Amino acid sequence: MSETKSFTGKVPPQNINAERHLLASILIDPGSYELVQLQKIGKKDFYDTRHQFIYQAICELNKKGKPIDLITLTEIIETMNLREKSGGADYISALLDSIPTSANVEYYAEIVKQKSILRQLIHVSGDLISKSMENPEDVYSLIDQAEKNIFDINQDSFTSNFSHIKQVLNEAIEELAHMDSSQGSLSGVPSGYPDLDERTDGFQKQEMVIIAARPSAGKTSFALNVACNSAIRKGKKIGFFSCEMNKDSLVKRMLCSEAQVNQLAMRKGMLSQIEKERIVQAAGNLYETIIVFDDTPNIPIMELRSKARKMKKDYDIDMLMIDYLQLITVGDEMGKNTPRHEQIGYVSRSLKGLARELDVPVIALAQLNRNVESRGDESRPRLSDLKDSGSIEQDADVILFIHNKSSEENKSQETDVREVIIGKNRNGPTDIIKMVFLKNYTRFQLMTKAYAGE
Repeated sequence: MSETKSFTGKVPPQNINAERHLLASILIDPGSYELVQLQKIGKKDFYDTRHQFIYQAICELNKKGKPIDLITLTEIIETMNLREKSGGADYISALLDSIPTSANVEYYAEIVKQKSILRQLIHVSGDLISKSMENPEDVYSLIDQAEKNIFDINQDSFTSNFSHIKQVLNEAIEELAHMDSSQGSLSGVPSGYPDLDERTDGFQKQEMVIIAARPSAGKTSFALNVACNSAIRKGKKIGFFSCEMNKDSLVKRMLCSEAQVNQLAMRKGMLSQIEKERIVQAAGNLYETIIVFDDTPNIPIMELRSKARKMKKDYDIDMLMIDYLQLITVGDEMGKNTPRHEQIGYVSRSLKGLARELDVPVIALAQLNRNVESRGDESRPRLSDLKDSGSIEQDADVILFIHNKSSEENKSQETDVREVIIGKNRNGPTDIIKMVFLKNYTRFQLMTKAYAGE
C-alpha cells in the first residue's frame, strides 16, 4: 500500500475502506461499473497502489467486452503481469468479504473522487511552492500554469448527466413562453444598433467577435459606443482591456460621445454651460454602470487571461472587450524566434478559449493589412485582409469590418459615411450596415437616425 507523504510530512487525504468497498461493489454487481464511470473515476484516483492496478484490470475487461467477476479479473491480472502489484488472488477475494451489497457504490465513488481531488490540489500547491522558491523570471507564466492546473482539476471532477426528453421539452416550452412574453428581445448582449443586432441577435456567450479596420477608421470609438450602449441602456457589465489608450482617455471619449460634446472643445476648456450640463448628465449615467478597465500596455496573453478571470469573479461581467488583438504579447510559452503570425494565432486561440471558459462574448479589435488601401477607396475589406494571421478568421464566430466610404474631399468634414460589414457570421447572415461617424463626438449612429437629427 502506498505510504507516500506529502510535502507537509503528513499522509495525504485518502479512504482505503471506501476504495475497497468501491472495487467490491463492482465485483458483486458489474452494472455498478457504469455508475462509477459517471463520477469520472480513473486509476490514479485510488490512493492504494494495489487498488490502482485492480481497477486498471477492471477497465480493461470492460474495454474488451468481457464479464467482470472474480475469475475473469484474476485471469486478466495474470495476463497483464499485475499479480504482485495488485496483491494477488487472495487479496482480491478478500475484497468480496468486505461488504454484502453494492447499493452504496455511488457514495463510495464520491468519497474516492473527493480524496483524489484533495491530493491533486496538494500536489499542484507543492509544485507551485517549489517552483516559486526557484525565483523564476517569468512569474506570470507560473501563475497562469497554476491557474490552469487548478481549473483542470475542477474540470475533471465534472460529471455528465443524462436529460430525459420530457425535461428538455419542459425547458423548451418555458423558454418559448418567456420569448412570447418578451417579443423582440435579444438572446445575446446588445450592441445598441438595432440593424446590427437584428442580424446577430446580439453578441452571444462563448463567441469571439472581431471588429477589424485600418488605423483611424473608428474601431475604438465603435467599441466604446457598444460598451456604453450595453452598459447604460441594457444594464450589462463590461470588462475592457485597452493595450493602446489609457483609461482616462477612454472615459473622456465615452463622456463626449454620450453627451455629444466636441472632444477638442472639452480638452481646451471651451464648453458652453449647456454642454457642461450634458457632460454632467452623461457622467451620472456612466457612474451607475459597471464598466471595468485595464489599460496595461502590450499586455501578455497569460496576464490578460488571469485578469479576465478575476473580472468575471469580482464583477460577473457579461462581455469582455479588447483593444486590440495585435498588441497582445506572448511570453516564454513561445520561443522568441516564433514567427509573428504564429504568435497572433496563439493569442487568437487563447481568446476563443477564454470566451468559452468565462461563458461571455469576447470582442477583440484587430488591424487590417495595407491590401485594403492598395485596392482603392471603394474596395471593401475581406477576411483575407486580417493582419498577421489567418487563424483569426478561423477562430472568430463573427467578424465585423468598419469601412470608410467617404471620398477624399469629404474626409475633412465633421461627418463620415461608414459601413459596418458583417464579413462572417457563423450563426446568421452576412450584410452591410450603413452608419454615420460623428467625428467630433467619436460617435457612430445608424444612417437613418443621424440624418433624422437624433
